[in-house]
Amino acid sequence: MTRTDIIRLLESLNLRGNHVVVHASLAGFGPVDGGARGVCEALVEVVGDGGTVVMPAFTYAETLNATLGGLGRVRPVAFHPELPVSREVGEIAESFRHLPGVLRSSHPTHSFAAWGRQAREVLSTQRDNNPLGPLKKLNVVQGQVLLLGEALPAVAAIYLAEERASLPYLGRCTAVRVNAAGYDERVVLENVPGCSAAFVKLEDRIDPSKVRSAPMPYGSARKIPIRYLVNLATEMLDADPRVFICDDTGCASCGAKRDAVGGASTSAVG
Repeated sequence: MTRTDIIRLLESLNLRGNHVVVHASLAGFGPVDGGARGVCEALVEVVGDGGTVVMPAFTYAETLNATLGGLGRVRPVAFHPELPVSREVGEIAESFRHLPGVLRSSHPTHSFAAWGRQAREVLSTQRDNNPLGPLKKLNVVQGQVLLLGEALPAVAAIYLAEERASLPYLGRCTAVRVNAAGYDERVVLENVPGCSAAFVKLEDRIDPSKVRSAPMPYGSARKIPIRYLVNLATEMLDADPRVFICDDTGCASCGAKRDAVGGASTSAVG
């Protein structure tokens, strides 16, 4: 795709002046002039100075303790502002944090990068015990989720419904961050989100009239109001607090969720 093609695609979604959290896959665009950076530059041009572009800059794979191939615990990397985004989050998110004017929060596992009118205000809401603060702020300002070649399991805003429902499986863990003095420090994190694979269950419940969409070479581009998605997910959790537990028996995150929810009745969360 050329820059003109990308701009035409994004303009069809009516993004000018919007406050958006973006989940994007470069593969969805196919070959792109300028690569991931070209996509980012087109995105901020289309949204414009009156809007805000936010992307996850998560580093959970690096800053949390990890077990690799039975070799035991691996020392985590200490978070610092220039730590690359986790590979799983994607090339576009990594390129975005390098754009001029982009700010990044300091959460050691779930930082966000932001550009535009509300960037500083959005990022200032995040705390170690409130990793979803930026998404809550976007929800307040009637922000949008923008999916570019990505599916619903990528949408971090859906975690807001789990937090709203006060489910017992929101995580607590420790990670490492470089402090102001330049030393590594271990920090305790609260309300850390887990597996999102089961968010795909929302797909059949979405009202097409709430979505603005456009075809991409590989997949689709969709703009969906954050508030609508969160309310829809909340309704599903009210009916069944186990709805966003995936079916993979090897998933440690969902195994912990299943243990935490236990035999709770479907009316236990409301």
